[in-house]
Amino acid sequence: MIEKSHVDLRYKGTPGETVTVNVSAQDTVQLVAFKIDGGASQPLPAGQDIQLQLHAGTNVLEMTFDSVPPGGVYTVVLQTVTNEMNNECVQTFTHIDSIIIADFRFFA
Repeated sequence: MIEKSHVDLRYKGTPGETVTVNVSAQDTVQLVAFKIDGGASQPLPAGQDIQLQLHAGTNVLEMTFDSVPPGGVYTVVLQTVTNEMNNECVQTFTHIDSIIIADFRFFA
């Protein structure tokens, strides 16, 4: 998989490719939920990864971040991004005082 746009959270992969996403929280209790392709929302417990197998077309991973207390920082790491250092794409989300929703788009 390659990163197409860091700011827009867009990536290009191949059908059948598995994407691994891990999330770590700093200065907060991890309060993260995710859904894949508009499916049911699922909580993401601390220490657990998301595995997403790409299908042909557009794949969407929506992640929702909250923080108690406000000010927590989330680091999201996508693995096997071949055009990034260490084959990882690292995104950082800082929670100020409202919920953050991030849509990662994978094209296959």
